[in-house]
Amino acid sequence: MLPVPASVAIYLALITAGFLMLLGLVFSFAPSRGLAMTKHRADQLPSIMAGRYFFMVLVAVGVALTGTMQQPGFVFLGLAGVAFFDAAVYARAKTATGSHLVAGIGALIVTAIALGGTV
Repeated sequence: MLPVPASVAIYLALITAGFLMLLGLVFSFAPSRGLAMTKHRADQLPSIMAGRYFFMVLVAVGVALTGTMQQPGFVFLGLAGVAFFDAAVYARAKTATGSHLVAGIGALIVTAIALGGTV
């Protein structure tokens, strides 16, 4: 066991969330600055996306196997948000959005069942 209260993780998680929000805003309004800040390269983004999807798998499986019902509910609410955000980006570019909309709706179904289903 570490000589640190586990509750410290909550504060560290909230600090991390704030930093991630900042990165999201920078990428939204100044993509080239976001790439520079994170040292990502546009030509490597498909490989970077693979890592993000593997991360989503880990989180989804982890909360499904070890979490309370609220945890998968909120994780899948976040996944729905990602899917709908992607759909909005593609809609603005006048390209296909169907697969992202279906993914978002599917994630909302998981959220609704996890948060509102009978126990």
